[in-house]
Amino acid sequence: MDDKFRKSLQFTAEIIEKSLEEILLPSPEVDKILNDAMRYSVLGGGKRLRPFLAIECSSFFDIDNEDIIKISSAIELLHVYSLVHDDLPAIDNDDLRRGKPSSHKYFDEATAILVGDGLQTLAFEILSGSFKSIEPKNQIELVNLFSNMVGNKGMVGGQAIDIRSSQDKGLSLDDLLKMYKMKTANLISFACQAGAIISNADDLRRGALRNFGDNLGLAFQITDDILDVVGDSGIIGKKTGSDLKNNKTTFLDYYDIDQSRLEINKYCDYSISSLSVFDEIPSTLVDVVNFVKEREF
Repeated sequence: MDDKFRKSLQFTAEIIEKSLEEILLPSPEVDKILNDAMRYSVLGGGKRLRPFLAIECSSFFDIDNEDIIKISSAIELLHVYSLVHDDLPAIDNDDLRRGKPSSHKYFDEATAILVGDGLQTLAFEILSGSFKSIEPKNQIELVNLFSNMVGNKGMVGGQAIDIRSSQDKGLSLDDLLKMYKMKTANLISFACQAGAIISNADDLRRGALRNFGDNLGLAFQITDDILDVVGDSGIIGKKTGSDLKNNKTTFLDYYDIDQSRLEINKYCDYSISSLSVFDEIPSTLVDVVNFVKEREF
């Protein structure tokens, strides 16, 4: 990873960590064990890539910094909810996440289910709450798109397809890519579009950022498939071999690793080219695409 990009990613991660810490402060209104479990699941780990994308893509527009940090924090809470539920015995049955025991292992399965439920609803509470400079109609559109991206038409629906694929390994390549779009790329795409939505950007620029996120998300997921086979679990922070263990259809059922890397490069090229509608592409967005191409975790 380029050192300059690493520092930039780390800087954003620290900002988001502080925001999440404040959001998840212990409260007498919240059950202590549940709050402890939510804090355990969210704080002290993760690349915070989706918040990074939300903040960097918002640099194309004139946006209040506090507002985009708040939106980015909601995106990360939703992302962690998906991880907590993915790790459950009924789904992927993974015991390690971000280098430490998964929530259901450190606490218990019932608590982990509630953690996911709590994080999901908290994300919507934040997005539907007060902001400094966002027009109400843009906020409604933001929440509506978020709902579509992460609900039964998006992330949850993609997870349902993923579960079915482990039962019969019957996904075509087109269906697999559809699942990747729903399960992984949608939230990344939402992060990339958030700044455009709250700034009244035109359809051309919003579409460019949507395509940037969609293609980057597909590249990200294909890289995940590769890392599950050849990655270092000590670096990744979770056990490898989960896809094989769970009998999942992956990109490697259709392409070998070298061919898959070529496909990653193709989607990354698509993502960058989609930003040609802007006068100048920030170096951080070029760097994040290169990170996805080459990432080891």
